Amino acid sequence: MNTNQTRDELFERHLQDELSDVEKEHVAELLDSDAAARQQFVELAQWDTELGETIREHAEPVDNEDLLPSSKGTIGRGGENTFWLSPFATFTTATVLFILFSSFLYLQIRTGFAPEEKIVLSQTTSSPIATITGLKGSLLWTGNQGEVVLDMHVGRELTGGTIEGLAPDSWFELQFQDGSIVTISGTSMLTFADVGQKKLRLKQGAFTADVVPQPVGKPMIIQTPSTVIEVVGTRFEVEALQAFTTVNVREGNVRLKHLVDGNAVDIPADYRVIAEAGGDLSPMPLPAAENYWKSQLDVQAGGFGKWLPATKKRPAAQKALPLIPVNNPNVSLSLLSIPVSGRSGPPVVLTPHATFRVRGRLHDSAQVHFGIAVSYDNGEFAGMFRGDLLKKQPVSEIAEEKEFEAVYRLSDFTVDPCVREKQDSLARTPDGLYLDRLWIFTDTGRSSGLMVHEVELIPG
Repeated sequence: MNTNQTRDELFERHLQDELSDVEKEHVAELLDSDAAARQQFVELAQWDTELGETIREHAEPVDNEDLLPSSKGTIGRGGENTFWLSPFATFTTATVLFILFSSFLYLQIRTGFAPEEKIVLSQTTSSPIATITGLKGSLLWTGNQGEVVLDMHVGRELTGGTIEGLAPDSWFELQFQDGSIVTISGTSMLTFADVGQKKLRLKQGAFTADVVPQPVGKPMIIQTPSTVIEVVGTRFEVEALQAFTTVNVREGNVRLKHLVDGNAVDIPADYRVIAEAGGDLSPMPLPAAENYWKSQLDVQAGGFGKWLPATKKRPAAQKALPLIPVNNPNVSLSLLSIPVSGRSGPPVVLTPHATFRVRGRLHDSAQVHFGIAVSYDNGEFAGMFRGDLLKKQPVSEIAEEKEFEAVYRLSDFTVDPCVREKQDSLARTPDGLYLDRLWIFTDTGRSSGLMVHEVELIPG
């Protein structure tokens, strides 16, 4: 990868506020000493700012900012589709504008050129590059010209842009014109483009891909907050978080480069790499699957919800956040999710007579609903299932300390209604499949105070 491409990655991450303090210092030194780098940064900053302005021009404020607590665009109540940007986004845009103005002024003084004559926006295309082949749950698509679209459906052609999964049960499958298929699931954010070469940016979340052989010299590029992945043709999964990126390769070969130090590694089939600051990039064999699993909430789990460290009165917990489904704005849920597969743990396979046991707290007695997402052994999305629909889930009674316990038998799990339209291509039962994540929620019309201390999968 040449110097300009490396700078592009660094500057884009800077504009997204994803750099470490050391990297921020490096950017500052680079902008101070290199005129070409300053121009390159200005070009990227102008594109980022114009995109944000276009989104805001089409946006209207929601009635209540607390309905969907998110650092990204959020869907609100009402008869119209509404969109708001958090104070953080506003601050970030203001920062970019300040840097942009300062850079323009600096460049004019030092180099004597007029910015409007030199700035060239990143290439985009108005022709479709991919088609939606599957979707479910709360999703938001922002086109590469800034249009914000909520009304998405299978068969819709897209020209590129950013797709966001806004809830733990969100799922989105996209097929490029060459047949390559990419999928995001859960609370994820993916930007994609194809102007002679496929370039994707996974800011967060779970991502899988089945990539057909790419043109010579033009691999598919996938950027996460900490890595750049080059793919010629393979099947693999990526989990991207701010602190680390996990890549599991099922077929073919993937090249991964760590952005912090520039170190690179080739990952062969049936191996994985966990890329984190100061960590070893040596590929490790994919671990053998296990049937027993227990949540580890003493450390931040990721997923959806607010992590609470342990106190003298209660263990560590994942606390539910309010969520209003896009397709049902009159419903207000208290929902949390916990990832299962990922990072350093082995994959978890469900057995026919397995049982989930959930322990946590509630303000008042309530029905506690439970769902899971699963995948096939090759990493492909296999479906979503609910453990509370076949038999009406009894109300979870709270004890003296407002604690509850709920049990869900795998034999009672049924297909989640939201994926029934694609049932012909998905699994009909979760038996023998790999557990990716789970979500737990209440539907009481108000905050239930739901928090979960422990989830245990006991094989039957």
